[in-house]
Amino acid sequence: DQSLIGACLAFDADTGAEITAFPRVDCAEPHSHEVFAVLDSKERTYPGFEALEAEAQVACMAEFEPYVGIDAFDSELFYEWIVPTLDSWDRADDRQIVCVAGNLNGAPLQASVRDSKR
Repeated sequence: DQSLIGACLAFDADTGAEITAFPRVDCAEPHSHEVFAVLDSKERTYPGFEALEAEAQVACMAEFEPYVGIDAFDSELFYEWIVPTLDSWDRADDRQIVCVAGNLNGAPLQASVRDSKR
């Protein structure tokens, strides 16, 4: 869902590995993550978790600098991703890799990271 790009999310510490909803908040409010890319997996059949993780790592790194304005290696932000489960792939035709960024130091984000060069 491309409308997720730029969404600020407030995941709490007990959020599990399987995410069924994105807890959106206004970017001016403290939040844990911001969505900077939503990509469709290139795979036709479910390739397994490890293969999706590898695809997501490369794809999200490529999308980080255009969104944030700085190379991921020079940034004070981390990036990670959310990938489809076998169940969501099969039942909901979910192929989306969602790339998110947050503060490396664990502090809440206080504003959007778009073009922040952080």
